[in-house]
Amino acid sequence: MAYSVKLGNILECEADAIVNCVNSHMVGMSEEADRTLLSAAGAGLKNAMDALGFIAVGSVGVTEGFSLPCAHIIHAVAPRWLTGKAEEFKALHICYRNVFASAEKLGCKTVAMPFLSTGYYRFPWTDAVHIAFAEAEKSCMETLFVTDSKELFELAGKPYVKPRIVSYIGYYRDHALFELDNGLFARVDIRSEVTDVTVIPYYEACYRVGNNPRQAPLAESEIRRLMEVYTENDW
Repeated sequence: MAYSVKLGNILECEADAIVNCVNSHMVGMSEEADRTLLSAAGAGLKNAMDALGFIAVGSVGVTEGFSLPCAHIIHAVAPRWLTGKAEEFKALHICYRNVFASAEKLGCKTVAMPFLSTGYYRFPWTDAVHIAFAEAEKSCMETLFVTDSKELFELAGKPYVKPRIVSYIGYYRDHALFELDNGLFARVDIRSEVTDVTVIPYYEACYRVGNNPRQAPLAESEIRRLMEVYTENDW
């Protein structure tokens, strides 16, 4: 479905539902954000959020909109960026899908939300925006992404360019490692029946070529195949 991006305050947006990014204990990303939300929504929201209890990462909870210009508030527990090896990309995709599924179940036609995980949770912005747009396109919602960051707003308006492989570093056991042009690294499964790509911010010494003497070096043709796996994989 269609989506758009707005620079502003999400609490002032009119939509059937707005999305509030929280942790598993229904606490917002900062004390200031919590105070602002509770002040705008009214006293009843705090009790309603407390009643939701613990919510797992990737899942959502729903309350009414109270004094906000929306019927519902969807509280999303988005993933925190750790090392890139904890399936953060997959978790963010799942979180968005749960948001849209919840909105559809509530009968919503429009939803306003931030770019999940891009603030306090420090998810790489380019990839977070790419995932947000990919999931919005697959939903049946009219989605408005709202940010108060001018830098994030400008980035969201640029075409997505997948990080390019700069060099092959080496491999260890079942994974090869490639350096990317954005400072991150792509770990690609070398098994022919598996097409798994994980983006990580650093690499361990075990990935250096020759670190495991029991494994023969990868052939150039195999390295090219793995580069194609990376290119074709859309995280």
